[in-house]
Amino acid sequence: MSDVIVAISTARGEGAVGIVRFSGSGADKVASQLFYRKNFDFSTAESSKLYLGTVSAGRVSDKALAVIFRAPRSYTGEDVIEFHLHGGRVITEAVLETAVSLGARPAEPGEFTKRAYLNGKISLSAAEGVEAIISADSEAEAVAAYRALGGELDRTIRSAEEMLVSAAAMTDVALDYPEEMVEDTKPQIRETLIGVKGILNSLIWTERERKMVTDGVSVVLAGLVNAGKSSLMNALCGAERAIVTEYAGTTRDVLRERLEINGIKVTLSDTAGIREGAEGAERIGIERAENAYKGADLVLFVMDGAEPESDEERQLYNKISYRPNIRVMNKCDSTAYPRNADIEVSAKTGENMRRLSEMIAEKVGIAGAKTPPLVRERGLHAAKKALEAVEEALSALDKATPDCLAVDIKEALSGLGSITGEDVGENVVEEIFSKFCVGK
Repeated sequence: MSDVIVAISTARGEGAVGIVRFSGSGADKVASQLFYRKNFDFSTAESSKLYLGTVSAGRVSDKALAVIFRAPRSYTGEDVIEFHLHGGRVITEAVLETAVSLGARPAEPGEFTKRAYLNGKISLSAAEGVEAIISADSEAEAVAAYRALGGELDRTIRSAEEMLVSAAAMTDVALDYPEEMVEDTKPQIRETLIGVKGILNSLIWTERERKMVTDGVSVVLAGLVNAGKSSLMNALCGAERAIVTEYAGTTRDVLRERLEINGIKVTLSDTAGIREGAEGAERIGIERAENAYKGADLVLFVMDGAEPESDEERQLYNKISYRPNIRVMNKCDSTAYPRNADIEVSAKTGENMRRLSEMIAEKVGIAGAKTPPLVRERGLHAAKKALEAVEEALSALDKATPDCLAVDIKEALSGLGSITGEDVGENVVEEIFSKFCVGK
């Protein structure tokens, strides 16, 4: 029996289903000692079919479903067997422990997916998509991750590689027969390299776009005391997150909540209202509020439409006006003092709240944010290096000899190969899969 790995592949704790997964030649020999069904044998069982039986692990037993996925048509490319048990810590851990005592080895983090990569079932970029979709905590992250997992990135990379191989072939002819590097060959190579450059540019998102999808954006509420910032925060979040009272200075610290707008994570921060003469904890809260403005992607400057504009309000706006901002007049349902505002809303009735969310998306640039399938820094760096090599090749086309051009093209191919895993060191592979959870 070769190396058989086993792991609990569902979250630990109570749940409807708990899955214990095996992979490796000989997985059926371990699993058959745990699973019983009359006249059932894993060696003859139909692949991809669920069988109801009993799993016994020491003193613990459970009614369970068993399924075998035969090599090579399985996730890992090896024989894979799963037990679908009732969810719970006791039964799944008992099965895991018993399987190990029968000769299986506890799987390392990401080892199932690593075996899939090593057995040619998925590329390294698709494997990173698996990890990214598991860890995604916004719609935009999940969309980008699935594009990698679904093979879109691999298809794009293969297209660019084919074009580079074509350019390399034309360059090789010039290396062997320098007189062949004539004017009709150079335009073909140039056109091909420009096409690859366009593909790579479509994959490489700007640092700002990447930050939006992976980290989200920061939106801070600013304003005088009792302008309705906390009520506005609750209205945007759709829940009572901040304490709202009629007393000034209720908010003493920066209160942060997470929501999504257009699939992008937005960290919304409610800050202490600004007023003269504040002391103690309130004064510290105001200082933290002012620091929050400085690091915000967008400031919502909230004005109380039920109160007249004051010098204090104008002075505060001047402090934050250098930041991207939206002037929001709150309490438009009972306003007596209109303002020069970008939008009038009522946190109390919900009037214009949807439009405010749309304005936030437009102001920070997430209204039409794209989500390229490069989901990890490693792939982004490799794509940038490949792009640099292509640009060097274009620059060298008219200046350098064919051998210099060939070096640039080869470097670009190497960069693309490192994204999919065709040209990558073992240490990189180990580092990538170490970030996975156990059981995946």
